[in-house]
Amino acid sequence: MLYKKLMECVAHETFTDIKMQLDIKLYLIVRYCHLLGGGDIQDDILLCISFLIIFTTIPQPINSELTSLWDYCGCSWADWQAWEDCDSECNGEQMRTRIVRLYDNDGCSFNAFTCATVDMFFDYSRCNEFCYHGGTSNSYKCDCVAGYYGDCCGFEVTCGDPGSIFNGNIDGNQFTYGNTVKYNCNSDYTLVGGSLTRTCQLNGLWNGTKPSCTFFNSCSSVPCQNEGNCTNIPDSYTCQCNNGWSGKNCEIDVQPPVMSNCSNDMTILTADLTKSVAWTIPEFTDPHHTSLSITENYVINNWTFPWGNHNISYSALKPVNGHVTECLFEIKIRPFPCPTLSVPLNGALLCNNWKTDYGHYCQYWCQEGYTVARGVDPTTWFVCGASGSWLPRESIPDCSGKVSYLQSTSGYKLANTYKNCTEQEEMIQAYYINKLKKSEFSYFCNKFPLRNVQKKIQLYHVIN
Repeated sequence: MLYKKLMECVAHETFTDIKMQLDIKLYLIVRYCHLLGGGDIQDDILLCISFLIIFTTIPQPINSELTSLWDYCGCSWADWQAWEDCDSECNGEQMRTRIVRLYDNDGCSFNAFTCATVDMFFDYSRCNEFCYHGGTSNSYKCDCVAGYYGDCCGFEVTCGDPGSIFNGNIDGNQFTYGNTVKYNCNSDYTLVGGSLTRTCQLNGLWNGTKPSCTFFNSCSSVPCQNEGNCTNIPDSYTCQCNNGWSGKNCEIDVQPPVMSNCSNDMTILTADLTKSVAWTIPEFTDPHHTSLSITENYVINNWTFPWGNHNISYSALKPVNGHVTECLFEIKIRPFPCPTLSVPLNGALLCNNWKTDYGHYCQYWCQEGYTVARGVDPTTWFVCGASGSWLPRESIPDCSGKVSYLQSTSGYKLANTYKNCTEQEEMIQAYYINKLKKSEFSYFCNKFPLRNVQKKIQLYHVIN
């Protein structure tokens, strides 16, 4: 009862300044008073004042020593009391106490401090020197292993329930530090977004993010038509369509008509003005077995063509999708080509440079000071037609005769001459056209009129 009163006294706000001046001895005195026990004191304030006066007026010997009155006063120690409870769940301290007995001789005040210093009445010991869950103790505090915290490592880090997912479940029911949970989806569902596994971290949070389960068996309804290949994707599907089909479900016919046996372009040489030509009729089919509409520009596959270019076309239309496949080729009917004439020595060769497929018409001139040999007619036309042969012969006579060397011009026909072929080119070309129009081959000019002399007359000459 005394101990309780003294503690209430010390805690009373009236003695705040006094409390600031007391040292540990006051605590020890209060504890000792508690051991002595006492009567029922009515006036708490008077009790506190009386005790403090005693405390401050009794001479204090050196700590942990018996006083000089120990033997005189017949002091003796009583047995230690039992250890008090530890003041902490872990790494705490506990105390035990004892009292002293003495005789009431003259000069021996009936006071415990007559016999010994105050600290000899108390004994202290560390207690509960341990830590929970594998923590390490140094008798005063705990060093906790990862995943535990608190003064005694008694609290385990937990991240809480990570939450369930629709159409799926979680493997694992331990939500403390270091434990991992795994997400699984029900049949016909697949995991999307988030993390397949999540681990509880030291900060009390789950790593990663929570995923979700989405439907993943849309192909079970066989949505792909026309033998398309179905592939599941989250909440949907894709169709890999066979050739000729398209659309989300391969339902759109995009197959054009298939063609075979389309002829290649043809070039046919003939000396005749017309030529009969036969070709293979192309075949059109539809792998999807729908009807086709076929059109052509020649009703039969054998036709007599004149010289020229002739286009042959076959077309197949597929009405169900509007796709068209065409077979197009060209037949060219041409006369046989004429071999190239050589330019005469010391001369120039003039030939038509238009409609050569229908004939070549050439004349030659001699360079000024030269002429052809005796008996050669320099006005002769060299002509090559559909046969591919030159008439009257395959070569042009050379201008081999030097006029200044001739003793006589008897038997010679002097050729047309030019002084400078390049400078006189236009004059020579105009002369050529005039002569052609008046010749037996004038029909060529009438049938194929010339519009640009300079570009249509080919002048060949040897540059010395």
